[in-house]
Amino acid sequence: MVNGDPASVTGRIERFFERVHRERMAGLPILNPRLAVKLVGLHDWQGLWIGVLVTPWTMNLIALPGPHCTNPPGGFGTKRDLDLPAGRYEFIAAADPELGPHETCSLFSPMDAFADQEAALAMAQAILSLLFDPAAQPAAADPAPRPGLSRRGLLRTVLGGGT
Repeated sequence: MVNGDPASVTGRIERFFERVHRERMAGLPILNPRLAVKLVGLHDWQGLWIGVLVTPWTMNLIALPGPHCTNPPGGFGTKRDLDLPAGRYEFIAAADPELGPHETCSLFSPMDAFADQEAALAMAQAILSLLFDPAAQPAAADPAPRPGLSRRGLLRTVLGGGT
């Protein structure tokens, strides 16, 4: 369980992945040297802290159990679907003694398609906007809910290729 306000939780996650970058990823050819670790849009969603994590090697949705989480991640490597407003997305559980249990959903890897940090952060913000768009939530009384936006559909929409 990760306690705190969004800014302090964001700082904790960023410091953890900055350390991963320095200590575990340093020198690997998969790194985009124009990018840095940044967590975009972290917020409490149904008891989970969720946001988009940008690193020099990947861009992921990341979810961590918040103080009011009733459905924490499973054991390391387990998969589960999370129903976000724009659709259902598969997350994979991980754990670290420092960060604790968390889950990720891969969006981009490697990150060589991004010319700079600004482009990567703009993509992360666009993805968050689509994932949590209130218009993406099906109406409660809708007898035939529309299918959610798949990860591929989400990325096509953000990249301008339609759904």
